[in-house]
Amino acid sequence: MSRSRFAPIALLSSLALLVGGAAADPAVGLTRTAQVNAARSTLPAPTTSHHYIANVGSATRAVKRLGYTVIDVGAVGEEIRNLPAHTQGLVWLGQDCPTRANRAFKRVIRRFAHSPKVFGYYLADEPHKSGCRAGPAALATRADYIRKQSGGVQQSFIVLDDSYHAFRPWITHVTMVGIDPYPCSTGSHGCDFTEINDDLGTALNAGIPRRTVVPTYQAFGQENTSSHYYNLPTRDQMRAMLHRWARLVPHPPMDYTYGWGHQDSANPTLRDSTGLKRLFSRYFAG
Repeated sequence: MSRSRFAPIALLSSLALLVGGAAADPAVGLTRTAQVNAARSTLPAPTTSHHYIANVGSATRAVKRLGYTVIDVGAVGEEIRNLPAHTQGLVWLGQDCPTRANRAFKRVIRRFAHSPKVFGYYLADEPHKSGCRAGPAALATRADYIRKQSGGVQQSFIVLDDSYHAFRPWITHVTMVGIDPYPCSTGSHGCDFTEINDDLGTALNAGIPRRTVVPTYQAFGQENTSSHYYNLPTRDQMRAMLHRWARLVPHPPMDYTYGWGHQDSANPTLRDSTGLKRLFSRYFAG
């Protein structure tokens, strides 16, 4: 997973146009420093109203204040009922290697299939075909059951980092596929945003329809862990990431911020950065 340095083209292009335009028109009246700061402050328009964040724990109200509308929850009735107003839950039912819809799974889906507080179900996190050959067909039984019980209202979600062709929606019947390049790392000496283009291109070429793609925003680092490879993005780096995803996937069914709470492999996270929290709040507000 080596990374290489790459300058955010979208941000630099916008800056060049802004500076060039100001130079050609003295009436603009901005100093070069003001022009640079204005370019850095721009954000794309939000591309969806469904903003998901993982590892929330008890901080549901804190993330709602930032503009998140879909919140990571377990299959617990009280946890779902207690979600803040105007938010929904994405119920974690994730498996490393998906199995067929069994009685326990069906019982959970029947319980929540008509709840307006449930947006959908997170069914698998980075499954790999090499160790899970029956997984794609098994996922289809789960996605089909969700669709049938909810009348097509609730979503089925997986995240992939490879095996795109094996787990494409034509086989798995899932409605949303997260693509999760994490471009900011020690290996790239910053952020290599070409990884977003590369991973998305590989997924699309493997049969993942663009309309099902869920952009994943890297809001974690490993500076406070025992294995430091990933870096928490700066505000400018996150802004460039948002611009790139907005250009590549302009109409996603949902976007995904990973994540809020600390894990052994993720520390610091969004909760530690006032700057990133303000940035996401501005972005989601439009």
